[in-house]
Amino acid sequence: MKTLRYLAAAAIAAGFMAAPANATTFVFKGDGLNVTPTNVGNVDDSCATSGGTSNDLCTIDDAEGFDYSLEGVNLNVKAYAGVSDFDDLSANTATRLIQDINPADSGLGAWSETDSSDDQTQFDAMEAIRFVFDEEQTVTNVEFNAGGDTNCSTFGSEGPCGDFDLYIDGAFIATITAIDNIALLGTGMDFLLVAVTEGAGFTIAQMTVGEVPVPAALPLLLSGLAGLGFASRRRKTA
Repeated sequence: MKTLRYLAAAAIAAGFMAAPANATTFVFKGDGLNVTPTNVGNVDDSCATSGGTSNDLCTIDDAEGFDYSLEGVNLNVKAYAGVSDFDDLSANTATRLIQDINPADSGLGAWSETDSSDDQTQFDAMEAIRFVFDEEQTVTNVEFNAGGDTNCSTFGSEGPCGDFDLYIDGAFIATITAIDNIALLGTGMDFLLVAVTEGAGFTIAQMTVGEVPVPAALPLLLSGLAGLGFASRRRKTA
């Protein structure tokens, strides 16, 4: 029985360690930027004049958000204010989304309507950011940045990255600390990150998405489990 448990644990671990197949990395920040919104009619490139920097992009219709497409993967991103959990989401809570491109350590965030210098997703305004894919994706290697366009580990005057509540496909998953890089966020179509740390805020600099393949070792492990189960039954009947 112990051997069965060990093999089962190994099989599960192999599944978690598998890298996404056909991985696609969306880079929203200036360093390595490879996507800008495809719904160009909703892009305000003049937000730089009200607190942003050159080339930053903001939504015109906040409820529409920004659409992105890269290597066959389609993504819609929206920012919200006055949100404490998934059930609070509505068109009325949508707020201005900014793709903060410059400086290099930047990314996607909720632009605070009360302070144009705050372009991170922040608890103080009950802000959230939502990523919706057109099909299920496993999200890995998510890079977070902090206030003042710096890394979470070397945050500037606008405070640390802080924690966020993660919802996947509408279900609460966990409260997670935003760090420079989170290796695995989860699998689903709809990812909502709600800021929960006072005086903190974060942007999403980049993320890698893709399907999770069956690891090469997994069929062998499952065959071993089946074989051990069959042998155990034979011993009981002998």
